[in-house]
Amino acid sequence: MPGKKIAYRYTYITVGVIAVVSILFYLLIVLFPQMPLMYGIGLPVAFLLINALLVYGVARRYANEMTAWIESTYQSEKSFISNASHELNNPLTAIQGECEISLMKERSPSEYQASLRRIASEAQRIIQLMKRLMFLSKGEDEILKTASRTIILADFIMQFLEKRILFSPDNFAFMLDMNPQLLETALGNIIGNALKYSGDKMVEIRLRGSVLEIKDQGIGIPQEELNRIFQPFYRATNTREYAGNGIGLSLSVHILRVYGAQVSISSVLHEGTKVRIDFQHVK
Repeated sequence: MPGKKIAYRYTYITVGVIAVVSILFYLLIVLFPQMPLMYGIGLPVAFLLINALLVYGVARRYANEMTAWIESTYQSEKSFISNASHELNNPLTAIQGECEISLMKERSPSEYQASLRRIASEAQRIIQLMKRLMFLSKGEDEILKTASRTIILADFIMQFLEKRILFSPDNFAFMLDMNPQLLETALGNIIGNALKYSGDKMVEIRLRGSVLEIKDQGIGIPQEELNRIFQPFYRATNTREYAGNGIGLSLSVHILRVYGAQVSISSVLHEGTKVRIDFQHVK
């Protein structure tokens, strides 16, 4: 948890500050044994005062950083709830509308069947969305308990290849231990996004050692939105005309980071996006 990491970091800093000041005063006393006699009670007062000032400074920085983190978390949760409500509302509204239209008058069996198929399709959208949300709520330990096996990464990527994908591996030696279904979901979402937003242009996949890069020539992502695209349900403002619910990328990143992979993304608007995944620390 980021909040715990901040708390631990500043706890270590505080202990370190006190330890350094204590060592410095100890060395002064050892090197200048006459100091306690010269300054008397003023020496421990100075020791306490310096420590208090330094700890106060550390505490203020800790408070500012925690406040910023809490505000960021609040805004992220607020955005998540808003986007989730919107994504769930769309299929539910479609189902309600389809039911109301079907009940307005008597219809033929084929018309009822067509209506039910549309309702079933929207219901399936909700089910898939809820499954993804449930997976995102899983803790790291739950995910890591799933069955893993040794995977040759270059071989594994072959299943995603199609005519618009150019795959360039340097070798077929890099292996990692992951759950294959989860890895397929993670890479499939990222590669699927690259294809979707590239139109009929090529998508390049490069594997160099432990580093996998997926680069498209699509619409790109506005720079001011790059730091938000990993949030569940968040979709860049230039993707509204494309199908999707904004949860695939966050799901992929969640899976990969749980296993220890490092994920970063860079993009230039109207030129394309590159996702870089480093599997070096995957256990």
